[in-house]
Amino acid sequence: QRGIATDFQPLPSLSPTGAHHPMLRTVRHLLFPDLSSYGAEPGMGLLDPDPAEHARELLAAAKPHHRRAVELALCDLYGRRAEAIVRLPRGVERALAHRLLHDPRDLPLLLNFIQCGLWLAFSLTLQLTLLPRDGGLSARAVGLFVVHVVVTWAILGQRFILGMHFAAHRTLISPRVPGAALLNALPQLVLANFWGMPAGMYYLHHVVMHHASNNLFSWDLSGTNSYRRDSPLALLHYIANFALHTFLYLPYYAVVKRRFGLAGFALGSTGAYFAAFHALHAYHPAAFWISLGFSSVLGPVALMAGNFGQHQFINPADPADNYGLTVNLVKAPFNMLTFNDGYHIVHHLNSVCHWSEMPLQFIKNLDKYEKHDALVFHSLDYNEMSALIYTRQLRKLASYCVQLRAEPRTTDQLVALFEERLQPLPQAGAPLDLPKKSIFGLQQLLWLGLYAGGMPSAIFPALMVPVFAALSLVEA
Repeated sequence: QRGIATDFQPLPSLSPTGAHHPMLRTVRHLLFPDLSSYGAEPGMGLLDPDPAEHARELLAAAKPHHRRAVELALCDLYGRRAEAIVRLPRGVERALAHRLLHDPRDLPLLLNFIQCGLWLAFSLTLQLTLLPRDGGLSARAVGLFVVHVVVTWAILGQRFILGMHFAAHRTLISPRVPGAALLNALPQLVLANFWGMPAGMYYLHHVVMHHASNNLFSWDLSGTNSYRRDSPLALLHYIANFALHTFLYLPYYAVVKRRFGLAGFALGSTGAYFAAFHALHAYHPAAFWISLGFSSVLGPVALMAGNFGQHQFINPADPADNYGLTVNLVKAPFNMLTFNDGYHIVHHLNSVCHWSEMPLQFIKNLDKYEKHDALVFHSLDYNEMSALIYTRQLRKLASYCVQLRAEPRTTDQLVALFEERLQPLPQAGAPLDLPKKSIFGLQQLLWLGLYAGGMPSAIFPALMVPVFAALSLVEA
């Protein structure tokens, strides 16, 4: 694709081959946003109503060796957002933005939750009405399953998960709105279950544990520092560790950190989660497996594969440095679907930075990124970056690196830097002591007991127990 012109003249839309029809272009943009057209919609609450003038100012202020980084980040700052598929009349959107939301810029986030809720209600209604309660595998059940998975995961998956992520960090519904606390909790308490995230656990896991412990295992259960991060086997061990041990470890972590209210809430929501799973499976097995059972397996795998990719590169000189424990991915189409999730360094530096401001914060602080030798890539998402790492295509990955130094590294030097930042760093975190090992062992016994006691959805973690043991021996 062409880059932004020197004086930032917004580019015409480039129609991909085979997608010249307006409807086809629209559908394609929902899955693969086209970053060749620019211009934020003021009605969507984004930053600057005059992107060309603002961009010229930012380019003029940039150092010569930072100019390319600025040009790329401007694509994300002023790209055509694609998170909200469902749009409402402009007057309704304006009223929602200014009367319901804590920050009017979060209108795309609210519309995203509305579209996810509408889809889940529609899909679940179809399952409960069209599939018999005592029916087995049938063509109709398979058809509904395929449609549900495609829409829920392929189309809405990234949109919901990253929308919920940012709503966990910042208040969405204004406190002045009656029932705001409940409305703000709905994504994590209700909707999250349909993407494999148990009710009420995400805030404790992500905000309280992951950001506070800053990716350092063993306090951060999702920490990546102790793994060889170019190894697919290490990724499997990482996923199995999280899938097996989350439910008991998170309340334990909250107690140790003296967050007793959160610990009690986590235990209570976990009990409700398992009770609801058991009740829905008993009432309608097909609807359970289509809507919740499959996602309870896919969700942890997808979430942890994504988190592993976000924290695949770690600077051994300072593993706790936010500039060195993750990367930024700029001018990446997935940013238009995920509220700029590619700006992960920005997010760890300031977890309450508004998603629409992240590219701008990156641009304004390029000197710090250069000083800390941060890694920045363009045109890739985390899965694509990880695939190049696992297949040992580091030279190809180097071609996507956005260099911030006045004297750029050679390809060989970049490859050496990548290899250095993929090495395991177990000494950087806390040791896995006896209390934590006891929690892990108790959780494994619980999964085996739940499956033996007749809970079908426990089959995946129960099967993961011997797999985790085998992978632990290999990794050791």
